[in-house]
Amino acid sequence: MPFFHVGKARWLINLGSALFCRFERFGELGDIENAILVNQQAVDLTPDHNAAKAGWLSNLGIAFQERFKRLGKLEDLENAVLVLQKAVDLNPDGHVVKATVLANLGVAFEKRFEHLGPLGDIENAILVKQQAVDMTPDGHADKAVFLVNLGSAFESRFGCLGKPGDIMEATVAYKQATEHTSSHPFNRYNAARCWATLCSKHQSPSSALDAYTAVLEIIPQVVWLGHRLNRRYEELPGIGKIINAAVAMAISVGDLPRAVEWLEEGRSIVWKQILQLRTPSDELHQQHPDIADELLRVSLALDNAGTSSFQNIDSEVKHKSVEEEAQNHHKLAAKYEELLQQVRKLDGFSSFLRPKKFSELSSVARSGPVVIVIVAPRCDALVMCTSGEIDLVPLPTFSLEQAKTLHLKMLSSLQAHGVRVSCDGVVMHSAEEANQDHFISVLADLWSHVVQPILSEIEQVLYENAHHSLPHITWCATGELAFLPLHAAGIYMSDNWDMNISDFAVSSYTTTLTAMLGSGSKPKRDPTVVHNVLIVSQPATPGQQCLPNVMNEVEAIQRYTSPDHTCHLTHESATVEVVLGEMSKHEIIHLACHGIQNMQNPLSSAFLLYDGGLELNTLMRLSLENTELAVLSACETATGDKDIPEEALHLAAGMLAVGYPNVIATMWSIGDTDAPLIADKVYANLLGCRGNSESQKAKLTPAYALHEAVKHLRKEVGEMNFVRWVPFIHFGV
Repeated sequence: MPFFHVGKARWLINLGSALFCRFERFGELGDIENAILVNQQAVDLTPDHNAAKAGWLSNLGIAFQERFKRLGKLEDLENAVLVLQKAVDLNPDGHVVKATVLANLGVAFEKRFEHLGPLGDIENAILVKQQAVDMTPDGHADKAVFLVNLGSAFESRFGCLGKPGDIMEATVAYKQATEHTSSHPFNRYNAARCWATLCSKHQSPSSALDAYTAVLEIIPQVVWLGHRLNRRYEELPGIGKIINAAVAMAISVGDLPRAVEWLEEGRSIVWKQILQLRTPSDELHQQHPDIADELLRVSLALDNAGTSSFQNIDSEVKHKSVEEEAQNHHKLAAKYEELLQQVRKLDGFSSFLRPKKFSELSSVARSGPVVIVIVAPRCDALVMCTSGEIDLVPLPTFSLEQAKTLHLKMLSSLQAHGVRVSCDGVVMHSAEEANQDHFISVLADLWSHVVQPILSEIEQVLYENAHHSLPHITWCATGELAFLPLHAAGIYMSDNWDMNISDFAVSSYTTTLTAMLGSGSKPKRDPTVVHNVLIVSQPATPGQQCLPNVMNEVEAIQRYTSPDHTCHLTHESATVEVVLGEMSKHEIIHLACHGIQNMQNPLSSAFLLYDGGLELNTLMRLSLENTELAVLSACETATGDKDIPEEALHLAAGMLAVGYPNVIATMWSIGDTDAPLIADKVYANLLGCRGNSESQKAKLTPAYALHEAVKHLRKEVGEMNFVRWVPFIHFGV
């Protein structure tokens, strides 16, 4: 193209924008180098009187700042200030982009102040950022961004001069940005997060609580029902940390009920959205059938729209464009929120589908204490007792960094044992080949710093709930602790002297307190009624390693089930469609097959059946009733995603959401010979030898059945063989 072509500058700018976007996506240094090059060419080609030049200079300035972040060369920062200053000078007052250019210049000034320290830079940063705010109308979507930028500059100046007035100015800016409803929810959330963090450091606890309250109110808009599931999960990383900080602040002021409420609001956000769409309300239907029917219709449509994948869309709607599908999803979400507001205006329904208050959540501890362990800058346990009270157990010797270290040590130990810890990991080898030291220290640290201090504080509570058998504890862990085996914590020294949690209690886990409420609402089953059991086995899944002991596992289960009430699907009969169709007909499902945790796309985590994967994404579209137990005798069914631990994004959580109140799952790959033994002992305790005493009934719940089965496995393989017996865990009540 001729150098003097009139449109060349514009095409160069388009190329520069594409290169910049690709740099943001993939981080290739060559892309930002070329973006600067072509943007500079476009600027050089454009005379100052051209109205577009100011905007192109702004693009160039931003590109210089991005390269400075990568390489740290002060020359790039100087160039950013120069070109952005020129962009401001060329932009007439009242121009649509002048506020944005001013804000970008302010960021460059602040960044140069942080690295070189001239006070004039931070003064100029505040000046131009204030100008950007002042010239932006109140209804403009970018105003929250400009206010947050201004608050950051005031914070930076406070760090230099220590003037309390700057903290007040920053607080006002963040608060105004948070309350600016015309701005994008994510920008408002970012403002609220900055406001809360600032108040936690420099202002009163009551101010911090106000800010954290705003954070919690905005999160549902960030992780919006109108977005598809993958988009919602993309928004979640980082939210867990701010939730834990909010909970820690509530604990520090002694507001334990609020701490529980906030923790529950911030956990498994997307799971709760899905369950909320399926929540029946007989009372609403009886009093207001028309709006109840409409809400049900929209909920079902929104549930299907949010959890379907392109491959599963019905053939008659496949022709819809992505844009049409997204628009329809947004309309459904807006209609759903409109209907919710209408319902909440009806007498007696003001709290309909709102986050649960502590008065509702306190009933989860009916079968034993529920222990919530918060891992944040401050570590504590909140113990919800059967009395409805909360006990606070500080954990001063534990920390967020320690939890991360223990998680890494455990992963290292598993890999040393040849245990698969991801969907593309290595195959399990015999446990005798590896050293046990890491596991011993991990379990000992969990005992000394987390579990033992909690047990000591709640000794009386446990005694009151023993009822002639071991008491039951349900763990609800946060952060990195969600990946660690609290149920196996202990000191394992020798046969003559050791101490571990299984000596004192039977352990279960829960993803949320709300999940326990749903499970507890199901009527107790008559123990004399025969269970309908669905067994799905895949000893030779196409494309996968053979599982030679799967048929032994099936035979072990069938020793305790009635042939008339058992359906066994195996080999080519165990297809995704057939299994989905049978799940609603049986109270118990046992899956003996390969399972994978897809770290790149967690919603594609799956049980591997004859014709493909029964994916988490597909399970999320089910809503089953009259279910009792899912046994997931497959690899890594409770592994989760390390980036969003609070979301419990694993197959076990999927089965809980589908409607199973009890799930037996595995934390990592299990030994092929261990699965039949566990199955035999679980079903023997669950379905065989039923007595009439209350203590015997308690032992026949899934949690107690698994506890007894794992105890037997420990004797068989040796207590120090942790990789063999630790992975088996129970979710539920």
